[in-house]
Amino acid sequence: MATTYQQSGRESPAKYQEVDTSPVGDPTADQGSTPKMNADAILQKLGAYGRYQVLVFVSLAFVYMRGAWPVLASIFLAADPGHHCRVPSNTSLNVSLPGKVDDDGTWTPDQCVMYVPGSDRNQTQSCSNGWQYGDQFDSTILMEWDLVCDDSYLGELSTTIYMVGNTCGAILLTPLSDKFGRKKMILFMLWIQGVFGVATAFANSYILFTVLRFFIAALNMPIALTTYVMMTEVFPASHRALPSVGINCFWGIGLIFLSVFGYLVRDWSHLQLLISIPNFLTVMYYFFLPESIPWLVASNKYTEAEQAARTAAKINNITLPEFLFNREVTSVETHTEGQSQEALVRARALVKKYTILDLFKTPKLRRYTLILLYLWAANSLSYFGILFATPNLHGNLFLNLGISGAVEIPALFICMWTMQVYGRRRPHVVFLLLCGVMNIITIFVPEKTESGTDLTPLIIFLAMVGKFGITASYSVAYLYASEIFPTVVRNHAVGLASFFENIGGIAAPFIVYAATSDSMKKLPLVIFGVITLVAGILCIFLPETHKCPLPDTIEDVEKLSGKRRFRDNPTRDNTDTDAEDGTRL
Repeated sequence: MATTYQQSGRESPAKYQEVDTSPVGDPTADQGSTPKMNADAILQKLGAYGRYQVLVFVSLAFVYMRGAWPVLASIFLAADPGHHCRVPSNTSLNVSLPGKVDDDGTWTPDQCVMYVPGSDRNQTQSCSNGWQYGDQFDSTILMEWDLVCDDSYLGELSTTIYMVGNTCGAILLTPLSDKFGRKKMILFMLWIQGVFGVATAFANSYILFTVLRFFIAALNMPIALTTYVMMTEVFPASHRALPSVGINCFWGIGLIFLSVFGYLVRDWSHLQLLISIPNFLTVMYYFFLPESIPWLVASNKYTEAEQAARTAAKINNITLPEFLFNREVTSVETHTEGQSQEALVRARALVKKYTILDLFKTPKLRRYTLILLYLWAANSLSYFGILFATPNLHGNLFLNLGISGAVEIPALFICMWTMQVYGRRRPHVVFLLLCGVMNIITIFVPEKTESGTDLTPLIIFLAMVGKFGITASYSVAYLYASEIFPTVVRNHAVGLASFFENIGGIAAPFIVYAATSDSMKKLPLVIFGVITLVAGILCIFLPETHKCPLPDTIEDVEKLSGKRRFRDNPTRDNTDTDAEDGTRL
């Protein structure tokens, strides 16, 4: 882990903690202290969008894109193509099954009961001969294991258990990348998940299918979070917004691909194989994907950091100055005879282990952590709540999923622009307030006017504007957390935040489905609106992180003042903050 100079009585020499006008990484800027390798200075010298950055971005974008597949594959894996009791081939449905006539005059048979044979159609019973399914799919788990009628809850239970797996993985596995490295953990979890995914395709029982999906989920969230963190650690501070939000577009693209896969492959086991095998394509990443330079520096792996930086420079066809690789120590010798007491204390500081509890031990980091945990829960609750509360789109199931992925892309592009121009905090506040206001406005719009005009399209439009806001806010939240939390506990923090995110996602459908009566059906939008408005207000108390370097240690966060103001200075692009905001980490 990163050096903790305070424990050894030393002042951290990180350049971005000092208010001066010298260029970052200048070896003459701090001649009174021993230099330390500065990851952000290296990233600045490597440039913003060179071949190295593009290579890493595209590689990680693929990982992020395929992460949407296991999350929403259940739409097709557990789809219900329609069902009713199976009747003898020589018997018509309206003779053997009760039913009802819809408003358009279409007769629809009951799904779960049939007439008792010989009862003259005055007695019913449960389906004694199994069920007959529609022809929209060749096979789903619902069709294979008859998860209908009395067992219909099992399909939803499998999805709930998947979300529990998401939560467990976020809190238990995500922090491992802080210890073992971003690249190693991403690849290891991808390959293990691929094995579970392939095994799921051959599951011969509902229980085995659900258990395997639990482990797929437990790995999917840490993969996504670590991928996102690693991507933010590739770009210099002043150029993180575009790629960090841009990678979220690949989630929407992943949904579009999934809709195409579902349309072309109508057998659940074949579809499960199709979305699992691409995990193994990342075997090639082992040979060319570099490890995160900030993580290597923060972990005191200076030699490996220098090698990674020089490789990146070679890819970008540039030469890095030698002073960038000055460092205080490259290793900790704990067995050298005659070692001084000061060296022993310093060695213990260098090998300090960080846990989730470190997020709450210091005042500033504790405040930021509590606010961000609420923001992540509120984002997830409102996003999925709006999705569930808005009337379902009519038409083709596959087309609807593709559209739901496509509509998020414009919101993300607008989010990119606003964060580049206005920073992180102000757009986040605006997007959250927009979502909250739209949610609350919809409850005051009647479904019909006194003259009989249908206002449902207006309600849906307002809800979609709210969804636009929460989609953009979601993207800012991920980048914000990556920039506020220090490197030594970043994955711990993001994993904990994701735990609260999953709580919000699980709670959303319960809130919607609990309010089923006419008098309460608008209550969910009120709840989502109020929660989102509170989130927007709390966001005001977070620091602006635009063009600030990623903090390495907890001390970096605590020592930086939130009241200092900096004027624009082209030689300090990585340490400038918005002059109007005047806040730092």
